[in-house]
Amino acid sequence: MPPLIYAGRFDPKFLGVAIRAKSTAEVQSFRLNDRSAEADIAILTALADEAVVSDLSRQTVLQHETRHFHDALLSPFGQAATRLRVAASYNGFIVGMMVKRIGKKANALPVPLQRWLVMPETERAAYLADAGRGRVLRPPSLPVLALDDDLSEFSPGPMEFPYNAEALITGCRVALSAYQRVADLWRSPYRRGQELVAPAIDIWETSALICQFAAVEENTNGDIMNRFSAWVHQRGPRAYREGLAVLDWFLTVVGWEPSLRNLLVVATWAQLGRFKSEMLASSPSDRLGRIVAAAQEGKRWSSDASFADIARGWDEVIETDSIGGVREASTDYQGFAAQAPGRYGQVPGLPELLGQISAAHQRMLAAFLDDLDGYVDPYTYLGQQSAYPAPCVGISYLTGPDSGTEWVDATPADLHPAIDFDSALILTAITELADAIFLPGATSLQESGRYEIRARLDLEAIRII
Repeated sequence: MPPLIYAGRFDPKFLGVAIRAKSTAEVQSFRLNDRSAEADIAILTALADEAVVSDLSRQTVLQHETRHFHDALLSPFGQAATRLRVAASYNGFIVGMMVKRIGKKANALPVPLQRWLVMPETERAAYLADAGRGRVLRPPSLPVLALDDDLSEFSPGPMEFPYNAEALITGCRVALSAYQRVADLWRSPYRRGQELVAPAIDIWETSALICQFAAVEENTNGDIMNRFSAWVHQRGPRAYREGLAVLDWFLTVVGWEPSLRNLLVVATWAQLGRFKSEMLASSPSDRLGRIVAAAQEGKRWSSDASFADIARGWDEVIETDSIGGVREASTDYQGFAAQAPGRYGQVPGLPELLGQISAAHQRMLAAFLDDLDGYVDPYTYLGQQSAYPAPCVGISYLTGPDSGTEWVDATPADLHPAIDFDSALILTAITELADAIFLPGATSLQESGRYEIRARLDLEAIRII
């Protein structure tokens, strides 16, 4: 039987810690959980691995997800992911509003929209006849796009179009471009024949996992932490297993001990690519791969050095300035937030949310620069949480079959979030509709997607398999 855990999730659509629950009972259980309680070592030692993983995952999910929050604020990768997610959500939402205004005689919306847009008219008619099962389905009138439609002409950012049928197709193409950029960023580009290929999501997860391992050890002891770690290495989610395998192999190649601190040094540095025009060279897989190549040619670095010196040594190999890139990314985000009222003003409260995020970026940068080594030592990092911006905590759950997602503020009383819960939900609200329209495949109608399209657009969502 798989472990029963609180499923945390980092997605810039909710700028805080997001916990997925299955029922109101799980919501109450989480809110009543005593985070200060000490684990009973004797009981944990006697339990089966699945029960140990369940219990400790619940106890340490906040430490895991909070590290994601901090990495998102600090790293150029996290900031790029946030900005692209905002653009995709905003553009997708605007398309939804255009569909609602233009398609007044429509009663259905085939989703994900990118599949519908490239479907020839004859196939569309056949699909609607089959899906309708005797009902007449009338989707909004949309032209057919070429399968090889080039979306590269669209730069990242929000679109501004009139609400008319002619503009709708351009709006769809802009939204598709934004969603494609998000997917490309998390997948990471890589060179053909490159020895080390690791999607960005894998390395992203390792940073939070390492901090979670340290939290487990602090709550219990080294033996129980090793059991928890072994289960994750062998049976955890694929991104966890593959990300940890990459870091373990990297430490072997460079000749470092596999300590949690060394693992976090590597995971943190890997995420500090600039992610501006040089997307390939900024990806974690490319950065780590080039250090591996140098190590295989005899280059060595001391794991006892400070993080500043380690970063400087690795930066010399790949000809970059990682810490300088962190500073530059934070400055760029300030400019992005300053322009938000004019660019994202159609969604009330969104510019103010982006301003809160920018202020949190600045505080995170200052704390990082004040103690670089503290951020890459998981034990020190966990012990000085008050130095970093705190996240709000939201729990989401479905209120019933074919219903909407309910969000509950579960921020612990001792946290003073840099981005408040109500503000964070502004982006979440528009994203849930945009994702229902544009996310591909099996996730096109995830959770409340069908409900969002019906409630907001007064259309029946017809999923394209």
